[in-house]
Amino acid sequence: MDTSGPLHAERRAATATERQFWFAERIAPGSPAWRVLSTVRIDGPPDREALAAAAARVVARHPALRSVFAPADGELWCATVPPAEPPLLELPPGTAFDAAARELARTGLLDPGTGRHVVLALTEDPGDAPGTTLYVLTHHLVYDGLSHEVFTADLARAHARVVAGEPEPAPLARTVPRPPDAVRRDELAAYWRTALDGVPDLPGDDDGPTQRELARTEPHGHVVRFPDGVGAAVREAARRLACPPFAVLLTAYAQALHDLCGAEDFCIGTPVSTRTPELEDAIGCLLTTLPVRIRLPAAADACERTWTTFTDGLFHMDLPQDDLVRAVRTRPGRRMPLYQALFAYESWPRPVHDAGPVRMRTEPVTPLGTQAEVLFQLNELPGRRLEGMLQAPAGGFWAGCLAKLSDAIEHRLALLTTTTEEIAR
Repeated sequence: MDTSGPLHAERRAATATERQFWFAERIAPGSPAWRVLSTVRIDGPPDREALAAAAARVVARHPALRSVFAPADGELWCATVPPAEPPLLELPPGTAFDAAARELARTGLLDPGTGRHVVLALTEDPGDAPGTTLYVLTHHLVYDGLSHEVFTADLARAHARVVAGEPEPAPLARTVPRPPDAVRRDELAAYWRTALDGVPDLPGDDDGPTQRELARTEPHGHVVRFPDGVGAAVREAARRLACPPFAVLLTAYAQALHDLCGAEDFCIGTPVSTRTPELEDAIGCLLTTLPVRIRLPAAADACERTWTTFTDGLFHMDLPQDDLVRAVRTRPGRRMPLYQALFAYESWPRPVHDAGPVRMRTEPVTPLGTQAEVLFQLNELPGRRLEGMLQAPAGGFWAGCLAKLSDAIEHRLALLTTTTEEIAR
């Protein structure tokens, strides 16, 4: 990056998560693991020109969507550039998610190196149905799951304003979470060294894979659909155990992993938002991955201990991820450090947004590429329905176990949500 002129003057240091995905892009360029393909459902045929203009307004509004990153002076820097109007492609009617992902990957239009972070593709429902699907391809460097909710809400408002001939509000200011000072970093590093001291890797592919190999491996997925009523049962169990549904679901996943590989001590990584109140309406990769140490997952008090471990971690989550790895990883190894299993839970509301002549709403985001040796992404849908996906690199240890893992998770959830009185009966 040029260290003179306005670009240098407006730059800021990249956050830890931005550094993570910037380096990830360099070890496996173009990997779908670093891309996000999200879905917006539109009830009715939108005005294409108005939709393109609205998308351009959203890009102009959010600094993350017009950012470039480059190293200089031993640091990774971020600067904003003039907004580029995102391409809006037309796909054949009824194009499904997987086909849209393949088509968008072939275009090469996404270029985070020049600040082109958004590519759009539109497909109408087949036949006489009035619905339309908008696919939004972005880079994880500047986009997370909650960003999709923000993007859709802003797109709907901008679409309504374009149709009505109204101007767009001023762009948002560039704001990112503040990193801890040196004293706090030392305190956090000491906490994590103690919390994760001696934690072993999850049994599986003992000689790998590396994160680069994971990112370059075709993912193998298994859809998980829980029966009606399981979501409500999980919430009832959570009330009984004085913890949120997340803790019950994470515990069931940990127990299922234990059932299949016998692990008694391991970590599960789980994405946690780093959004502060002033960042509530911002787009960006505003998250960190919190390592949750799982010990004796089959014990009777596993759920309570898992929740306590997670909340303790929340109080110490502001240590940048690269600092955490340096503080804790004391032995060499090829595999992902700290955790090889991931659990991602999306439970936020998905409101319908007024977009003038049409309405818009989001759908859950499906992972495109391999991000861990085994991943469980779970979504809470309207009506307390639970649906998700298990994913593992094709050919790896867990790829052949996903159906069994799904059954084990369902079995463990049934046990966790059954009361003592019901067992006695």
